[in-house]
Amino acid sequence: MKKFKSIVPVLITPLDHSGEICKDSLLSLLKIFDKKNCSGLWVLGTGGEDMCLSFKQRVEVAEVIHEFKTDMKICVGISFFSPRESLEFMKITKNFDFSSYHAMPYHPKVSSTQLLNWYSLLSENSEKKLWAYTSGNWAQRMDSSFIKKVKALPRFEGVKYSTSNIVDLHEVALLQDNNFQVISAVIKTFFSALNLGLEASTSIEAMLFYDEIDKIYKLYKENKREEAFKIQNYLNTKLLKYPNL
Repeated sequence: MKKFKSIVPVLITPLDHSGEICKDSLLSLLKIFDKKNCSGLWVLGTGGEDMCLSFKQRVEVAEVIHEFKTDMKICVGISFFSPRESLEFMKITKNFDFSSYHAMPYHPKVSSTQLLNWYSLLSENSEKKLWAYTSGNWAQRMDSSFIKKVKALPRFEGVKYSTSNIVDLHEVALLQDNNFQVISAVIKTFFSALNLGLEASTSIEAMLFYDEIDKIYKLYKENKREEAFKIQNYLNTKLLKYPNL
């Protein structure tokens, strides 16, 4: 199984002045990260405006991804309020050239049983690998016991576990093995996540600070932990406040 490494940018979805997908801009972004030898991209997630896009627009994004030839591991979102739309999107894109789908429920009050049934439905119908996706900001909390059940479903190769709670992240990180990857999604805890044994994190901030965040990973892997931590601290206190300056 090819795994995500280092920082995985959450790809934004460029729109033109009329609110339609700007395919040229989207293609330019793909080329930028491909040249950086980025291990992968997280497409049509919350930072990619997924719930603000129509079904047709999301298919258009997937078409651009399909037509762009790359070795990057690309995971495309299938999070819809209706399970039927998730299934229809998978049907349309089943032969598209990207590696996997990610799915997060946008129903904070749905029961864990219903949620597991939804993931089971996706598992039964997907021809690509699948990723579970949870966020404290958008969906109900999934603890390690729930993720363990998802891991047992066919075709699931990982979970994006978005939380700033390091204790929760650690419990889920213990579930990873050669066939199941756990990635984080809070860039301020990237250094901490690496210390928990994770190999990658997604980040919308990587659209601006990819090189700086990737440097943390490279220094960490070179056992230059103190230098890696300095860059993490600099990001947290300086660069990540940049939009507010």
